[in-house]
Amino acid sequence: MKNISPIMLLTLLFAFACSGGGSETGVKVTGKVENPIEGELVVLNEFKPTGPTPLDTITVEPSGEFTVYVPVDAPTFYRLNFYNRQQVTMVLDGKEEVVEIMLEGDNPQGEVSIKGSKHTAYIKEMEGRIRDNQSDVQALNQQAMEARQDDDAAKMQRLTEEYYALMNEYQKEFKEYVWSITPSLSVVYGLENLPIEEHYSFYDSVTQKLKQDTALAKNFFVADLITKVDGAKNLAVGAEAPEISMENPDGEIITLSSLKGKYVLIDFWAAWCKPCRAENPNVVRMYSEYGGDQFEILGVSLDRNRDAWLKAIDQDGLPWLHVSDLQYFNNVAARTYQISAIPATYLIGPDGKIIAKGLRGASLEAKLKEIFG
Repeated sequence: MKNISPIMLLTLLFAFACSGGGSETGVKVTGKVENPIEGELVVLNEFKPTGPTPLDTITVEPSGEFTVYVPVDAPTFYRLNFYNRQQVTMVLDGKEEVVEIMLEGDNPQGEVSIKGSKHTAYIKEMEGRIRDNQSDVQALNQQAMEARQDDDAAKMQRLTEEYYALMNEYQKEFKEYVWSITPSLSVVYGLENLPIEEHYSFYDSVTQKLKQDTALAKNFFVADLITKVDGAKNLAVGAEAPEISMENPDGEIITLSSLKGKYVLIDFWAAWCKPCRAENPNVVRMYSEYGGDQFEILGVSLDRNRDAWLKAIDQDGLPWLHVSDLQYFNNVAARTYQISAIPATYLIGPDGKIIAKGLRGASLEAKLKEIFG
């Protein structure tokens, strides 16, 4: 059976019915549900390469108290599914004596308290940091909506800068925490919240540390992470940018290597992509300021229709180099650079090496100012 990616497994919502008495061997997981629901199931699941697998059903007493014994041979992800409403993710390694859980049970966003499992505590800490960051971002988004309605460009610029500063600080502190708990299977859960394209070197450092733990290295999720990191190595910051060789609108072959000696922004876009078109005026403005002997843009279109592609270039006034094979996401360069969504950018240095990814808007402008002053 085809393997399921860790992020898919770890975010799955499910309900299984199974029977089982549960022997009193393994890690004792006990606790209390504040709002038990009579007649509905509580299911213990283990995450395996083939997906979440039910291990046992749990009897919750009218008082809300419950106990289940979990057989654990090696560090493993588990999930308790309370009434298909509230779910609790755990990492157990078999060294725990008693794990105590307190929760509401009937509220998907309800409070959860867990004691006795350090790896699960790591997950709770990371979830808390993620929630706090999301709350801060939502507050900025609300202010940005108001600024757009007021057509306040200065406020929009300030909020954009605040957003990037917020994300930089959050990611810095989040990585410090993840590193402090490595090696632990729970770091796999946390890493899914950091884009590997922007944090490849950190991913690589973490996986090297995970490999040193024999038991962890055999875990499916860790092995999958290692494979993911190895696959991203060729597109990491600092790596030699893969060649692009494709026709421009006049049928001439343009190569990325021919632009060596300049900073090159590879801009993956398409005429049909509204966010791309909305970003184009910003890129035009920056190209007018920095374009020339030191800086070039190579626009790689994921269009399928030649006329639409050329019309968009003309309408948006895009004066830089353009190439396409009109193969949509099967575009050769898009496959090489693992593009799954657009707009997407890679900034290449004069030496032909990748120096940044995903730059747009304020982040692109800040990087160009950093380079050119």
